[in-house]
Amino acid sequence: MNIAIIGAGPIGGYAAYLLAKSGHQVSIYEEHKEVGKPIQCTGLLTSDFEQFKLPTNDYLVNIFQGLEITSPKGDTTSLKQKEYLVDRHKFDSFFVEKAKQAGAKVHLQHSFLRKEGSNIIIKDLIQKKEQCLRPDLVIGADGPLSPTAKAYGFYHPERENYYGLQAVVKGKFESGKYETFFGQEICPGLFAWLVPESTTIARIGLATQEKAKVYFDKWLTQISKERNLKIIEKQAGLIPLYNPKQILQKDNCYLLGDAAGFVKATTLGGLVPGLRQAEILTDCINHKRNYRRSLRPLRLQLWLHLQIKKVMDKLPDKELNRLISYLNQPRIQNTLSKYTRDNPLPLVFNIFIREPRLLRFIKYIF
Repeated sequence: MNIAIIGAGPIGGYAAYLLAKSGHQVSIYEEHKEVGKPIQCTGLLTSDFEQFKLPTNDYLVNIFQGLEITSPKGDTTSLKQKEYLVDRHKFDSFFVEKAKQAGAKVHLQHSFLRKEGSNIIIKDLIQKKEQCLRPDLVIGADGPLSPTAKAYGFYHPERENYYGLQAVVKGKFESGKYETFFGQEICPGLFAWLVPESTTIARIGLATQEKAKVYFDKWLTQISKERNLKIIEKQAGLIPLYNPKQILQKDNCYLLGDAAGFVKATTLGGLVPGLRQAEILTDCINHKRNYRRSLRPLRLQLWLHLQIKKVMDKLPDKELNRLISYLNQPRIQNTLSKYTRDNPLPLVFNIFIREPRLLRFIKYIF
């Protein structure tokens, strides 16, 4: 089968590798001149990444054994969780290189323009020429604004995006953990982060739906002054919010990753669910299974993240302080160390059993 994948991010690259390894003729079209750039993601992965059994030597930057949560009033809570930090340029390139080794063809600086009947029009940005292609399948892995989904007419009008801003900074850091900062004054609707690459380099940022630059500049100035940080580089990008109404397949077109909105609403992390989605799509194509039905378990996880976010969005700082204080108990910390945030169902269920007072926050759903 002839398959065109639009977008050479890690999710598109992984799908290309799996499909090419399955015997399909796969071509990847990427509008940028280099895979993995510009960088628009922190690159933090839970230990659920281990399920893919992939080598990490090419792109691994750091391994964390825990994180520290700072409440709006400044109290801190430490949690034990193993997580990975990757170099996004090398991470993306790793998957695309695997796809090439499996037989996929990669076309850089080739932009998806439009759909014409059963054909798609790709523009070669180097030679400034348009190409008319007729693939059997088209996979849109082209980001939050997915030109592919729009061209095929199933980009949901109610989709929402966050705007993330991040800086790479130089300073002194504890490399074995990363930090998160909560509070309406710092980052309404989410949290700010400080993720060390090493004892001297870290990635710090936040994401909001409105006034992201205002909040980021304020927080960056504050934390840089407090910790004597030197800014090396700034990065930015759109991050989709999961929308269960988003159609995932229409005609011969499928959506993957950010283009499908497959991102955890609580943290805006999409790498692990996106890679799992690529495996499911490959299985559906190879065995002619229903894509949406096969994604039900993964969609349930993302839906639960969305419900948790609805609660978090409505919590005033006073309640956030209370919530974080509840987490600072041995029985809760033991539970959090056993389950990752990628699958929230067992995590939430076991936390509620061990701390019934957390049920007070369910009222914020309604």
